[in-house]
Amino acid sequence: MKNLVKLAAAAAVPALMIATPASAVVPADSESYAIALSGTIDSNCELIPEGSGTFDVNMTDFGNQGSLVIAYSCNSPYTVSLESLNGGMRHVESSGAINIAYDVETIGFELGNGVSATSTNSTAMAGTAVEIVAVSDWTNIFLNGGVRTGNMDLNFPGVADSYVAGTYEDTLTITLAADL
Repeated sequence: MKNLVKLAAAAAVPALMIATPASAVVPADSESYAIALSGTIDSNCELIPEGSGTFDVNMTDFGNQGSLVIAYSCNSPYTVSLESLNGGMRHVESSGAINIAYDVETIGFELGNGVSATSTNSTAMAGTAVEIVAVSDWTNIFLNGGVRTGNMDLNFPGVADSYVAGTYEDTLTITLAADL
């Protein structure tokens, strides 16, 4: 009897395989792992010269006082601005009772906006930075990377106060700042 059960079981297994429909497909197994990538590049703006320096101004010359060439680069959108500490050449001996305004002409800082030069009066930038150029186009930064240059010219208008004897001083600050 045991042999008969075994024989019946052996005959049933192939019959089950034949009875299984061919359309039943076992789904393929699938797994995935998503990796979020991230990275950074530090902001890097360079201004040459940097730090501080001195320039002796001829207070009786109402023309161009000379040209300072500034080289700069920034790997992000940026702003270049000027600021005057005293809003002009402050007369030291009179504790600022006399303050002679001057103009700063900037040439070549503009990038792609068609402006060839700007002129800013020292009173306009007294204690407040005045933007002389701003570049916000990321594509422009990528395509035009590298060093740019601009010139700054200092000019004095003809003013009667300029003949007052004494010592005059101001600090003119040019700033290159990343706009992130």
